[in-house]
This record gives sequence, C-alpha cells and structure tokens, in this order.
Amino acid sequence: MKKDKLRKKSKHIGAYIVMILVMFFVFFPMYIILNTSFQSETEANLAEFHWYPHQFSVRGYVSVFTTQLAGISIMRGLFNTLWIYLPGITVGIYSSAMAAFAFAKMKFKLKGFMFSVLLSTIMLPNTMATISQVLLYDSLGWMNTPYPLMIPLMFGSIGAVFYMRQFYMTIPEDLIDAAKVDGLGYFGTFNKIIIQMSGSVFIAQFILNFISSYNDYMGPLLFCQSSSMYTLQVALAMFAGPYAQNWPLRMAGVAVGMTPLIVLYVCSQKFIKKGLAISSSIKG
Repeated sequence: MKKDKLRKKSKHIGAYIVMILVMFFVFFPMYIILNTSFQSETEANLAEFHWYPHQFSVRGYVSVFTTQLAGISIMRGLFNTLWIYLPGITVGIYSSAMAAFAFAKMKFKLKGFMFSVLLSTIMLPNTMATISQVLLYDSLGWMNTPYPLMIPLMFGSIGAVFYMRQFYMTIPEDLIDAAKVDGLGYFGTFNKIIIQMSGSVFIAQFILNFISSYNDYMGPLLFCQSSSMYTLQVALAMFAGPYAQNWPLRMAGVAVGMTPLIVLYVCSQKFIKKGLAISSSIKG
C-alpha cells in the first residue's frame, strides 16, 4: 500500500513539474513584454537584461495611444481588425454549420468522398494559394479593399465544419424525423431547431476563428495596401523604426494588442471547453 501511494505521489510530482515548466515557457515571454514596456527607452536598449524596470516609465503606453507611424495608430489598427473580420466570421460560422449539418444528417451521392476531399485540404499550407489569390482579387478589382479578407471568411472554414459535424452526428435521428412530420425540411429543421442546440459549439468556433483572423498578418499586408486600412498586426509591425528600435513603445503595443484576446479567453473559456468537448465526441 505504501509503495502504491509513493508511486501515485511520484506521478503527481512529475505532472506538477511538467505543468510548471509549461507555464514558465508560456508566461516568461509575456513577462519580458510587460517588463520592457515599463522601462525607459534608454534602459530597454541596454545590452544587459533587467528583471524589473530600474527606470519605471509609462511613456510607451502613452505613445501607443497618441503616436502614428506610417499613417496608422494602434487603436485604428484594432478598429480595422474588428470591422473587417467580425462580419465575415459571423456569416462564416453559419455557413460552416449548414455544411456540417448536411454532411452529418443529409444523404446524397459522394458525401463521404466530398468530405474526405474537404478534409484533405487542411494539409495544404495557405501560402500555396497566395499568388493565385493575388491574381484573382486583382482581376476582380478587390486589391486595397477589405473584400479579400471579408468575403472568403463568409464561406466558412474547414476546421469549423469538421468539429460541428462531430456534434451534429450525436443528434438523434428521431429529432430530424419528428421535424419532418411537422412539415419542416432540412433547411427549416436547421434554422428552427438545430441552431438553438448549437450555442456552445457556435461560440467556441467563433472565438477560435476570431483568434486566427485577429493574428493574421500576411493577408492584410498583401491586400490592404493603404495605411488607413492596416489591421492591428500590420500596425504593430509598422512601429519598428528603420534605424533605432523604441522597444518600450513596441512592447506596449504588443501588450495592448494581446489584451482583447486575453479578456475574450478569460470571459469565454467555459464556452470554449464545453464547445470543444461537445464537438469532439466522435460517432459513426
């Protein structure tokens, strides 16, 4: 009995050590960001590393909200990120849910083959389509407009279709049959019944898609060539000087840019866990 208890304790000790190491590698870069953001510009450019600011200053944060570099400010970049991506993500979640419901509950020819082809595209890197996207959007006259970033999102994402399909596979067929008896087709069943059951899954996939779009750098850099349309990630990159780096300003900008995602995760982690737990249950 004592040996078993010692073995269990040793297992727990190992788990705690791994957890502490993971937390260190996650939070240490964030600590460096915050530490540097509160230093003076002179101290931040020193060769030696300081564990805490010897010359405490909030000038970096003041400059973030008052400075414009390359015709863009951090707050303008954040505003552009929200109004460009949120409509596309919202419509895209609905489109993904409809596709997932079709693959889960509807019967049509080549359904398995089409779903396999859809999943296979996940393995292709997004950069493979960069040149074709630029040529296509340029021929449509969409360059330097929000359409290349907004319209494709409205057609949904492969990852969202996969996870939602797993959730819809768990819905009993009797519910679909009862809706048919009441005179509802697949479209009516989805809009009047299934959506009301998909709250947690919708929220989880919305947040994951928003995080991915929020961190997008290459897309806005290619398609939004006007400084007035730069998103947050491009605006942060523009805060790099050509000769000398204002590290407190850049780190303050990074800290401000991280804040919305951190607040979003803290407020919605319950929905993320519940949504992923529901949608990851595989059936059939």
